[in-house]
Amino acid sequence: MTMANVNSSPRIRTEVRDAVGTVEISNPARHNALSVAMMTELAVALQAMDEDTRVRVVVLRGAGERAFVSGADISEFPGRGDGAARQAADEAATTLFAQLSALSVPVIARIHGYCLGAGMALALGSDLRYADTSGVLAIPAARLGVGYPLEQTAALVQTVGPAAASDLLFTGRRLPAAEAYAMGLVDRVVEPDELGKVVDELAATIAANAPLSIRAAKASIRAVRRLSEGDVAAGTAALDLAHEAVARCGTSNDLREGALAFLDKRLPHFTGS
Repeated sequence: MTMANVNSSPRIRTEVRDAVGTVEISNPARHNALSVAMMTELAVALQAMDEDTRVRVVVLRGAGERAFVSGADISEFPGRGDGAARQAADEAATTLFAQLSALSVPVIARIHGYCLGAGMALALGSDLRYADTSGVLAIPAARLGVGYPLEQTAALVQTVGPAAASDLLFTGRRLPAAEAYAMGLVDRVVEPDELGKVVDELAATIAANAPLSIRAAKASIRAVRRLSEGDVAAGTAALDLAHEAVARCGTSNDLREGALAFLDKRLPHFTGS
């Protein structure tokens, strides 16, 4: 077992254990709302996870019992016409979500309690979303006079379709986890005392598989999404990277290890090389 902290801060806590990187957002007094500083720290933490060769999958979670992430910390820019504060928040959010979307390893969002606004953007930027029955999901942008970013709106439409996205964005209503699951917004819903175990098992299963194969799969999925968005330049670039990632698997030591393990009827030991 290996365990280490990576670029941890009081508000963004990180840990690596047995090839699973955990990033915990900790601002429980404000239901884990993201301040500008936290957005910046979170982007740095995610980049560090992606660059850490020990990490094969990332779990993104909120501290405490009441929230995953309740949104951006709007106390930093109350209604005083503070355009500079709003601009700083927008720039930090753009950097954060760009970093999240660029990760080459899978990301699992472990959702409990409130998952609102920026929390929804983090969840939509993750590859898998597991929630417990306490989960409440919403995008309250229209209730706050906020324009929800185009990139996150695109991710929402791709996930649930235009009609359901319209429902969520136009009404700003809160969805219980069961309804979010029925809509396709989350991938699984379990009881609160089961969420940690279920997510840990999922992360361990992914981490035990061939890292190059997982990265190739994620690169391919990203390429398909970029092409479906109609962005030819981005889609073509993503497609080239996916082809390279798939080809790398064909010459890897892990390919040989997988074949030998199958023939020897044993579990493979992949090294990502």
